[in-house]
Amino acid sequence: MKDREDIKLIKLRSLTNEIELGMIKEILDDNNIPYIVKDKGSGAYMRIITGSSPFSTDIMVEESDFDRANGLLESISI
Repeated sequence: MKDREDIKLIKLRSLTNEIELGMIKEILDDNNIPYIVKDKGSGAYMRIITGSSPFSTDIMVEESDFDRANGLLESISI
């Protein structure tokens, strides 16, 4: 198990489309790639209240998983 200091997160994608966000999350989940959804501005609150956010959302993955995750998304043109 890695220590917190050993984990380096990098941005996989930045997007505003909720459908695309859902698709990417499913692909990462299906391939056991951990990720963090990082909303900008008040995006997290908007997503809770309205189910979507007009602000940009970043999907962050661990640096060691980036190439595999990016390859999966590029193979289906996301």
